[in-house]
Amino acid sequence: MGNIKDFLQVFCIATADTKHEELLFLSESVRSNLTTFSPSSSSKVQVVVVDVSVGSNEINSFKDFKFVSRKELLSMYSESENKPEIQMPEARGEALGVMNKALTLYIKKAHERGVVAGVIGLGGSGGTSILSPAFKSLPLGVPKIIISTVASGQTEPYIGTSDLVLFPSVVDICGINNVSRVILSNAGAAFSGMVSGRLMSLKESVNPGSEKCTVGLTMFGVTTPCVNAVKERLNKEGYETLVFHATGVGGRAMEDLVRGGFIQGVLDITTTEVADHIVGGVMACDESRFDAIIEKKIPFVLSVGALDMVNFGAKNTIPAEFQQRKIFEHNEQVSLMRTTVEENKKFAAFIAKKLNKSSSKIRVCLPEIGISALDAPGKPFYDTNATGTLIEELKRLIEPTDDRKVKVYQYHINDTEFAKALVDSFLEIHKKPNNCTQKPRVVEPDASSTPSKTCRTIPYNLTNFPDAKPETLQRTQGVLEMLRDQIRQGKPIIGAGAGTGISAKFEEAGGVDLIVLYNSGRFRMAGRGSLAGLLPFADANAIVVEMANEVLPVVKEVAVLAGVCGTDPFRRMDHFLKQLESIGFCGVQNFPTVGLFDGNFRQNLEETGMGYGLEVEMIKKAHKMGLLTTPYAFNEEEAVEMTKVGADIIVAHMGLTTSGSIGAKTAVTLEQSVTHVQAIADAAHKINPDAIVLCHGGPISGPMEAEFVLKNTNGVHGFYGASSLERLPVEQAIKGTVQQYKAITLV
Repeated sequence: MGNIKDFLQVFCIATADTKHEELLFLSESVRSNLTTFSPSSSSKVQVVVVDVSVGSNEINSFKDFKFVSRKELLSMYSESENKPEIQMPEARGEALGVMNKALTLYIKKAHERGVVAGVIGLGGSGGTSILSPAFKSLPLGVPKIIISTVASGQTEPYIGTSDLVLFPSVVDICGINNVSRVILSNAGAAFSGMVSGRLMSLKESVNPGSEKCTVGLTMFGVTTPCVNAVKERLNKEGYETLVFHATGVGGRAMEDLVRGGFIQGVLDITTTEVADHIVGGVMACDESRFDAIIEKKIPFVLSVGALDMVNFGAKNTIPAEFQQRKIFEHNEQVSLMRTTVEENKKFAAFIAKKLNKSSSKIRVCLPEIGISALDAPGKPFYDTNATGTLIEELKRLIEPTDDRKVKVYQYHINDTEFAKALVDSFLEIHKKPNNCTQKPRVVEPDASSTPSKTCRTIPYNLTNFPDAKPETLQRTQGVLEMLRDQIRQGKPIIGAGAGTGISAKFEEAGGVDLIVLYNSGRFRMAGRGSLAGLLPFADANAIVVEMANEVLPVVKEVAVLAGVCGTDPFRRMDHFLKQLESIGFCGVQNFPTVGLFDGNFRQNLEETGMGYGLEVEMIKKAHKMGLLTTPYAFNEEEAVEMTKVGADIIVAHMGLTTSGSIGAKTAVTLEQSVTHVQAIADAAHKINPDAIVLCHGGPISGPMEAEFVLKNTNGVHGFYGASSLERLPVEQAIKGTVQQYKAITLV
């Protein structure tokens, strides 16, 4: 295993002897989805397959994946235990236990190296019992999923207080079928999204000094006014607060986060779990309560909220020995029992024994008038003897030091004055540093492990695209990463317009990167000039929808975009964009465009609310939907506007193409187009250095002209052709072919 490079890895884990087919399917799904869903991170994440088989068959390789065999796991475990090579026990139960420990050690060591980007596995009850302890050993936030047959049963033993996700397998994990294929595909996609999103968020955290200190609070319904007041005050003081429901699991979850470094201070206001633990209630902590807080030596304020009660289920579930006690039915499912003087003495002893072992700063704040909403004058649990005993015993048993102090207040726990006292006590022992939270370490790959990049990749996530469907955003990311890969390899991006299905089909066959459908393509291939698409001869947006039926079925792989008339006053643009998305278009371009108009007519369009700004707004909406956006820009100002709203590709438009039988005769020169294209590219890159820029139109009418512009500009990545890639080749081919036929002689 020493040859595993120190860069980020995700681990796909299962018993490869019995789940080989399923593990292979899952591993390939994860690798594929990492590449597609987050191309900016995929090249830096290696998929590693780990075998945790306990049977007799030894698996030594796993297709083309980096593979960690069972033998390697056991060898590492043997070394850590200073034992000779451990052999797999014949008894299945013992074998599961050995493999459990070996995997946990391996995952812990990988995490210590800082290379774990996530873990995913699959199995039945045996496999889940091997995987879950190892997965739970990883900190909160590290993606961890098990596709399991026991995911819909009693899952607490597998999950505990971790953020492990159990993914129901629905059917037994026994081969790939029409159900398991869907489940494993979804799990692989979900896991890949978790990994990609987490890596992205870690890399985007560029201001660690601005992160807030996090404080854990415990709450019950009967201490809610107190905790809410404490929370509000702490938030005003600049802290982040995490509130935990004191149900047994809540306390354990809080202390697990303390161990993981996610919480830097605790106000344990509601310690009712101690009562359930000692008396036998259903929301009990265990003997380790308070240990993590004390061991981590973080500032700790403790109170005695809801120690006046023990929690049970419905009244008829209360044990017989407690049936004659004072019971309060909170609701049909929850019954509360008032604690006694003797029980409160035991609570005090448990708490004092823990606190007296501490060497950190602790404040114990005790409200004399009552410790819950039910322990108040006129309320069912008001008992001055029991509460008074708890207070006095804690005062007597807790050994005061300079760091450990007990404070008694003449308040009820839900009084605002007591909440203020709790926060004051916390601020007294916690001097807030500038930065409390440490982000998990992300290990970048060696320079040799990834290709050098001349075009950086923009990070994507759904929060930046509020109206996007995940599959749309995923597709757009895949297209953009493919284009950027070509740029890194020194290959130009070539886009083409298509007015017919045959044009699109053979543009794809020729290797084109993008295809755009718009109404001028239809007019062009009907022998009319491209400007016909800007005149009132037909409904431009309706033509594009109609053309989709002809073109989309014959294009197999290449992204097809729709030319959208953004100034169309008879379209609700957000609805129209959704229609285009549902039809199968990958993105949009602003055509017909008012950018081809100039002079007074253009000025009048702008003045009457039918200007270029509507096209910018259309691109903005499409970008938020996650669609690929490739707008035309005719000058620097338009390039800036389009880039600001998120355009992925800026197409520098030099006017109507000049060549051919129906081409324009008036245009800028080729040399002038170099200057204009460069200005547009520079303007776009000032806003987004990662924007892709293509040139188009005017005198750039063939491969030689396109090469001239690309070789004489910087930051221009390719060419988009419409007439030059469809009309002109057809004109030349048909004319030449007919001439060849006419050259045939009959004698």
